Amino acid sequence: MAERTLKLQLSERAKRGQMMYHAVPGVYLLVNGVSNLLGGHTEHLWVDLLGIAAGLALFFVLKRELKHKGHSHSKIAWFEVFAGIVVVIEGYHKLHPNEWFQPGTVQMLAGLLFVAVGLFHERLLAFRTLRCTDDGFAMRIRPIYRVSGKWADIKSVALDGNKLVITNKDGSASRSSLRSIENRSEVLAMLQAELTRFTKGASAADAAA
Repeated sequence: MAERTLKLQLSERAKRGQMMYHAVPGVYLLVNGVSNLLGGHTEHLWVDLLGIAAGLALFFVLKRELKHKGHSHSKIAWFEVFAGIVVVIEGYHKLHPNEWFQPGTVQMLAGLLFVAVGLFHERLLAFRTLRCTDDGFAMRIRPIYRVSGKWADIKSVALDGNKLVITNKDGSASRSSLRSIENRSEVLAMLQAELTRFTKGASAADAAA
């Protein structure tokens, strides 16, 4: 089955908001490192200093990216990977013998998550896609938010401000926010073209029958 796709583009505001999520490991490293130093926990001083340095470096990179309007030019977020590795190291040094699940374990898992997000940075940003087939469409706007429909059930599609309005043949309608999507006019054009294509094909098939 042939598939037509359109990549959804985030608005500048949405890109900036998304970039702020990259501050999470930096905040953790700075808070954890400074609190350990102020609390007199200096048994792993080099780890705390490394964490503070990594946190500051991550904030420096974040500031630079925000200056460039949130556009990342690297397929891998290397500083986020580095920060995740430091978090893993910190968690490892907090482990206690003969205990399997403990705060250090949770910290190591969080560090591995940061590393994975950094390594697959570009792929994670590419999930927002409108996919159309001869039967219907599916559009992933957010990781856990998906809009889909069958052409045979749809009467019309339209934009009402930032919302995509899908009116079905049974009279029901659904409204989905496209506020974070910059190219929503392209989304509408593609959906309308695909719906028109399906309607003409169905009409021709009925006439032939």
